[in-house]
Parts: sequence; structure tokens; C-alpha cells
Amino acid sequence: MNRMKYWIIAVVAILLAACNNDTEHKLEGKWQLQQVEADGEVIQADTVFYNFQNILFMFQVYIPATETYMTQHGFNTLEGDDQVTLELSDVPRPASQYLPYTDWKSKTRTFTIEKVSGKQLILNSEGKRYIFRKF
Repeated sequence: MNRMKYWIIAVVAILLAACNNDTEHKLEGKWQLQQVEADGEVIQADTVFYNFQNILFMFQVYIPATETYMTQHGFNTLEGDDQVTLELSDVPRPASQYLPYTDWKSKTRTFTIEKVSGKQLILNSEGKRYIFRKF
């Protein structure tokens, strides 16, 4: 009887973990920016990537002319289930040298998480809506 009890507890724990709706877990991975909506205008994009792993963040921009990626490392901080603050560090270069490759005004930016699922991420910040797909 005791063995059966432990098996039931184990199965319930696995099911609860599988159904976890944790925002941090859903953010994990590589996201490709598909479009930016601002002031009624839609801008298509496919060369920008946001990468999340635990508290780490990496911003990647693909430069087609040279077929290379510009990357900048940083950190992400979740604030509840609907806000994430991204901060670029000074690795591998000072963040101020990387900002011209982005639309960021400073090395720290807070986004409202409008949607995060296994396939799509939608972020809002400074009047812009960023729509990503899981890459």
C-alpha cells in the first residue's frame, strides 16, 4: 500500500511540473523577431534574436553583408508574470558600442510581456510592440 502511495505522489508531481505555467520557463530559448509595430506602422524583421537562459540574456543581430552575428550578453529580471527587464552588460564590448545596432536608448530596458507561449512571444516597450517566434 505504501509503495502505491509513493507512485501516486510521483505521478501527480510529474503532471504538475508538466503543466507548469511559469513565465521564466516559457521565455527560455532563442526567439527571432518577426515584426515591430509602432505608430500604426508594421516593420518586418528577421535578423534580430533574443536569447534567454535562466537569468542570462543575449541580444543577437545578424549582419547579412558580412554573414556574421553581432552579440551582446546581459541579464534578464522577471517582475511578476508580465514584465521583464533586460540589461546589457559590457561583454564582449561596452554596451554603448552595441546600442547603435538596436533600437534601445540605454543598456537597460523594461518590457511588458503581452504573450508568451511555446511558439510566440509578444513584448511591449516605449510604444512599440515586438512579435517574436520561437527559433
